[in-house]
Amino acid sequence: MKNVLLLGDSIRMLYQPVVKEKLKDKANVYGPEENGRWAGYTLNSLRFWLPGMPKPDIVHWNNGLWDMGDDYGLGRPFSLPEEYISALERTIIVLRKLCGEAVKIIMATTTPTVDTDPKAPHPYNALIKQTAAKYSLEVNDLFTAISADIPNNICPNRIHLTGEGTELAASMVAACIEKYL
Repeated sequence: MKNVLLLGDSIRMLYQPVVKEKLKDKANVYGPEENGRWAGYTLNSLRFWLPGMPKPDIVHWNNGLWDMGDDYGLGRPFSLPEEYISALERTIIVLRKLCGEAVKIIMATTTPTVDTDPKAPHPYNALIKQTAAKYSLEVNDLFTAISADIPNNICPNRIHLTGEGTELAASMVAACIEKYL
């Protein structure tokens, strides 16, 4: 069985146990016990997380909600676009360095919030797609699927996935990974 590492924020923490169950006879699915928060945090934490985990054959990864948040009301995202791109690119480089060049990396788009206009372009997801294209990586478009039914997929807390949203995301992640098992 192949080893599958799931990286990301609290959205990943919601779908991870469901993905693990869906792939239980096909792959060893695992991820950090903590929230990956923003892309720079995930990048920095790889040096702590990876030594305690099996070497992954496949990495499915998403970060972004924390990066684009203006949590302090400063009129700017937590991570400026150039900082976000840098963290994404450096994470790809570090994953290949620590896990081997053959590691399959799948980037996933950031999920919407209740305030998201599903028809408007999502600037940080565009950066994910741009970075993935630069490194010839697949993109799992969670945003489009989840945003198709925000009332049923996003919790009243305006950010996290409902049971339906979690099942949808987990099914998409599992299907994306299964192609490489």
